[in-house]
Amino acid sequence: MHRLSAKLRNNTAPLKVAVVGVGGTGSEVLSALINVHLGLRALGKPGLEVHAFDPDTVSEANLVRQRYYPQDIGLPKAKVLIHRINLSMGGAMGVKWVGQPFRFDSECARYPWDIVLSCVDSRKERRKLHGYASQKRFTKWALWGDFGNDSDRGQVLFGEPGRSKYALPWATQLHPDLIDLSLPDDDTPSCSTIEAIERQGLLINKTVATLGVQLLWEALKTGKMAHHGYYFNYSRGSFQGVPIPPECVNVKAPQERAAKAGPARAAARRAAPAQRPVPGAARP
Repeated sequence: MHRLSAKLRNNTAPLKVAVVGVGGTGSEVLSALINVHLGLRALGKPGLEVHAFDPDTVSEANLVRQRYYPQDIGLPKAKVLIHRINLSMGGAMGVKWVGQPFRFDSECARYPWDIVLSCVDSRKERRKLHGYASQKRFTKWALWGDFGNDSDRGQVLFGEPGRSKYALPWATQLHPDLIDLSLPDDDTPSCSTIEAIERQGLLINKTVATLGVQLLWEALKTGKMAHHGYYFNYSRGSFQGVPIPPECVNVKAPQERAAKAGPARAAARRAAPAQRPVPGAARP
């Protein structure tokens, strides 16, 4: 098991979250974060302060796989989604979220984010994020979740740029190909609804978003992670959790503690005098 940093476990103010990219996956992530925020508030925790970053506007081709509607066409993605969330949930959420209709650049990266969730579709953009996370002069992100998918497969991985001891590796450290600019990208926008459907599985973005945000929810609820990511492949019917690396384990799992405690408890029972009920004693 892996215990999160104290910054995420002992916060007394809403956690500052940046969602980078609110297209197919990012719009699903942003919507799922509503549940995380309300769940944390229900547990007496401060919840989330979310900022969404995306320079793009809504097109007709976005409607089939992204959380937008015909009346949104031509509007900034980050603005329209956040406006809808604030309008419908603002009172219950208690925190006004912010839509930023521009790229997450070095100035944005300097902000003291607690959590960054990247949902970008190019190696170039992911490489920039890797560079920001590596900058010593920037405030380090306590948790960086990177979401990615292809036409029939996907992955989400959480790392800890802001930690030295027991730090979880980042997605870009585990998979350097994610930022290798010599490899081709398939990030050209779909020009039509039909093309958008044919290029990717209809619900693959929702799948990777749900897996990642569920993992984030469990981590923020309990302060611990049993694994720090998932890989899945629709075509093969496979699904795999990413285990915590041995060097990042900083708390024993419940089953490990039980296994260790088992022999000691048995020995204590053997050493203790047998307790037998007294004949005729009154039962409570």
